[in-house]
Amino acid sequence: STMPDFMRKMEEFKVTNEESQLVVQVVEHGNVEKLLLQELSFIPKPNTPNEIVIKVEASTITLQDCMIRRGKWYEMQRLPFVPGSDFVGTIHSMGGEATKNSTFQVGDKVAAVVASGGNAKYISMPYQNIIRVPSEVDSVIALCLSSAYVPAREALDMARKLNTPFTSANILIIGGNGPSGLATIELALLEGANVYTTADGRHHEFLTNLGAKCFPIDPNKWLPTLQGKMDVVLDSVCLDGYESSSLALNSAGTLVCTGMSAVYTQGQIRAFGMRDVRDYKATYCKMRAKYMLNNTVYYDRMERYDLAPNEYAQHFRYLCHLASKDSIHPLVSARAPLNLVASMQKAIEHGDTTYGVC
Repeated sequence: STMPDFMRKMEEFKVTNEESQLVVQVVEHGNVEKLLLQELSFIPKPNTPNEIVIKVEASTITLQDCMIRRGKWYEMQRLPFVPGSDFVGTIHSMGGEATKNSTFQVGDKVAAVVASGGNAKYISMPYQNIIRVPSEVDSVIALCLSSAYVPAREALDMARKLNTPFTSANILIIGGNGPSGLATIELALLEGANVYTTADGRHHEFLTNLGAKCFPIDPNKWLPTLQGKMDVVLDSVCLDGYESSSLALNSAGTLVCTGMSAVYTQGQIRAFGMRDVRDYKATYCKMRAKYMLNNTVYYDRMERYDLAPNEYAQHFRYLCHLASKDSIHPLVSARAPLNLVASMQKAIEHGDTTYGVC
């Protein structure tokens, strides 16, 4: 079927049982029409005694989902998979071990970071990997905090000296218009930092109104001004193997590499007679950040969550507190039901979404 036919069928999808499992699935790599929406005639049960089944209330739709669906990203999932790397929901049922050994109860509001699986009505996972959400926090706000603000906070902490605030520090955020970039700008400004950011010109007015000093994306247009002056640089884009970000640091500064979206979003890279070497370039950039560049650390969000879920939970609770006091203001780009995930992914790929978390 044509793209309009596909979109219309997705948007007109009607469930037959409101309580049954509903999942968005990618069964083969390709464009957005490769997404499937399936209603399954059952409610999931815990797969193992230590698992908890959660009824999802909100989950993310991201550029990462789009690129993994296309088969081009530095953290791939095996087919078939359900997109969505963050979710918030309520506990529906619990395995025996989870009931006995955890403090969770059916009906508790919880959140988690997952490699995949969020864009579904239910998800089952070990209780050890779940964090509690304060009951008074709205589920969508909790999702924004977990998916964007906690990673921003942890990345900033990796550059923090002796647990001191960033008051008057010069902080450069490469790619400040994305959800995590916006969160990082807000948290850095909250600590009194001087915040600089790069973004396409159409985003400059919005980012300037937040309090950041804006520069074009092209490093050749901002490096002559900022070279050697930054206390912290956070780079999720990796336009040039983190080279310009490293050059922006002062002698005691720290570069935190949080991603490499540009490696994949700028199209095929041909080299050595090969049609596309983006995967090899991504591997090289990651190794370069970890082992070759001075004063540089690499932030892997999923790895950090798996290794220290309690630390992640502590950051999350603190950010919930800040949100409740109106000290931070998470932005929601759009809210869409599961039958509109395809439409949202298409909008993200075409840059047709507003600022914030989808």
